[in-house]
Amino acid sequence: MKVGIVGLPLVGKSTIFNMLTHGHADTSSWGGGKTEAHIGVSHVPDAKLDRLHKLFQQKKIVYATIEYVDLPGLARSEGKAADSREMNAYLSSLKNVDALVHVVRAFEDENLPHPEGNVDPQRDIDLFEVEMIFSDLAIVEKRIERLSKDLKKAKTAELELENEILERFKAALEQEKPLRDLALTDEEHKRVRGFTFLSAKPVLVVVNLGDGESAKIPRVVEEYGLQRQAAQNKVGVAAVCGKIENEIAALAEEDARLFMEDLGIPESGLARIVHQSYSLLGMISFYTIGDHEVRAWTIPKGSTALQAAGAIHTDFEHGFIKAEVVAYDDMIELGSFSAARNKGVLRLEGKETIVQEGEVILFRFHV
Repeated sequence: MKVGIVGLPLVGKSTIFNMLTHGHADTSSWGGGKTEAHIGVSHVPDAKLDRLHKLFQQKKIVYATIEYVDLPGLARSEGKAADSREMNAYLSSLKNVDALVHVVRAFEDENLPHPEGNVDPQRDIDLFEVEMIFSDLAIVEKRIERLSKDLKKAKTAELELENEILERFKAALEQEKPLRDLALTDEEHKRVRGFTFLSAKPVLVVVNLGDGESAKIPRVVEEYGLQRQAAQNKVGVAAVCGKIENEIAALAEEDARLFMEDLGIPESGLARIVHQSYSLLGMISFYTIGDHEVRAWTIPKGSTALQAAGAIHTDFEHGFIKAEVVAYDDMIELGSFSAARNKGVLRLEGKETIVQEGEVILFRFHV
């Protein structure tokens, strides 16, 4: 899973990137003309995997991972994103990510004046949304123009369907509505999948609070009037105290826990963002236990056992015979596949079985 971290300059994006990836990206020079992206990988916190590791005492524990791409602060284009090469290049760098983390600033700092003159999370969210919409509109208009020429030469059902979809997209975008709000059939999704429109991507809005504002974390939606965003399709809202939580992330586990208790923070900023990202993207985890390791795997909710096998290795998918499946709670209680089999809670499942969150699976296959 690949996630892009975006936002205006001086909102704390790189601080949050460091918190998520235990990185050391320079947080003092962004907004000063740098254009390169920071790239890092985060291990997904997983209490279930920790318990399985403790139970089976394997040498190795392998967490699922998320790749984060932290881009420079987005300078406002004043509504001219479609005509700006720099803006288009910036937005194009986001096309291969699965979702966006949009960092908006809620902290005050007289040494770091907000580029818009004052702190206003709602305004900043809308500004970035508009930039994505302008970018998508430029692509749609260009493609419709080309389709018009192609349809004059030869009408096909495929081209007519694509034109119909894009006209709907154009109408929505001209009303400044993001494409993630539109409902599409599977066939329609397939027809426009190659475009990777930005306003169709899921977005997790992360409100960056001040150091002493941890009490606002659980009520950030109400605190900043973000009910509209929280209710939108494929949009989530989270909050972090970026500066202090980045410092906590660098501490030893026990020290970090005590520090969070003092601040009244129930879980780390990393865990909050990752868990909400999984929910937003509709992802779940399942687990495997090998001779030397326990491992978490990430798949889309609704995946079949065959697709889960393919997430491990194509050999598992091509040579799939069956899956031995034990629910997480049963595995924790019984402690082994053999005990689960004797108890009658181990299930033998075929290719089309839908994998559920937290299941422990042993795949049988031949090559």
